[in-house]
Amino acid sequence: MGRRHLPALDGLRWVAVLVVMVYHFGWKAVPGDLGVSGFFVLSGFLITWLLLREHERTGTISLKNFYVRRTLRIFPAYYAFVAICVGLDLLRGDERVRPVILPALTYTVNYYNALHGHPTNSMTHAWSLAVEEQFYLLWPFLFMLAIRFGRRGVARVLVGAVTAVLVWRAWLFLGNTAGEAYVYNAFDTRFDNLAVGCLLAVVLTAPALVRRLGALPSPAWAPLVTVALLVTSRSMISDRWHYSAGFTVDALLVAVLIVQLLTLHQHRAWRWLDHPTVKYLGLLSYPLYLYHGYGISIGRRLPLAEPLQLAASIGLSVAIAAGSYHLLEQRFLRLKDRLQTR
Repeated sequence: MGRRHLPALDGLRWVAVLVVMVYHFGWKAVPGDLGVSGFFVLSGFLITWLLLREHERTGTISLKNFYVRRTLRIFPAYYAFVAICVGLDLLRGDERVRPVILPALTYTVNYYNALHGHPTNSMTHAWSLAVEEQFYLLWPFLFMLAIRFGRRGVARVLVGAVTAVLVWRAWLFLGNTAGEAYVYNAFDTRFDNLAVGCLLAVVLTAPALVRRLGALPSPAWAPLVTVALLVTSRSMISDRWHYSAGFTVDALLVAVLIVQLLTLHQHRAWRWLDHPTVKYLGLLSYPLYLYHGYGISIGRRLPLAEPLQLAASIGLSVAIAAGSYHLLEQRFLRLKDRLQTR
């Protein structure tokens, strides 16, 4: 089963990027980093889902094909974005972009931010894309080693990774060895979010576990409870919680939410996640994340009331993202789809 058979997830991607956009617009009451945690869990889940399916079909994993597919999916839009940011910033005399050029080109913005206090510039938010790219580089190799011992071997590796990252991050932050910027940005302190998504894929591709999950009651209001718990964990407990155990708990709650939405996607309360418009916006989530800063910057300058500025910012961001997707990304995605079909 490929990604296209997984309901509700494109809609969930749209919700995640919308949370990020609203936060970056300036409504700080909205916990924007929950959107990023959602992306991490979804990425780990979808990549591991595909790796498991490929291993079931062929008995192995083609690293060459994996990296070609990831390259075609990610690099064209990303490097076009970097070129636009650098060009526009230098054109208007914004020198803050210069020290970020090399980290941006090498997908190490996360460690640049971690070591420089998460500075503000046009590519600051690319830290999360760097974390994901580092995950793509590392995880297929670990997966191939672990799958030799079956799904349980993969699960054990992932549980160990989640635990190790949690302990490491807590020791760094609670022991005052590293500050918020480091534990927020660094791959070694955020890999647990991705590993939780990977673990979810292992669980949901095991028939016996799926049957047990299917037997559990799934009331339509259950996702609202999970969202409430997420907001409580992120916004209503101390920073000491958030920057130590909180990241891991948030990822686990996102995983629970994914299971709930996969189960309830046909219920009228959650059917909107599979509406064609919402799925299309979810399809644009990657370029939306890249370019939403420009949409917000333009929207903020419009002579409108703040809620209308927000709506305009979102609309402008969607328009820019659609341009990136249809004019640039689709050309490479067609190559990716042909390779995946073969």
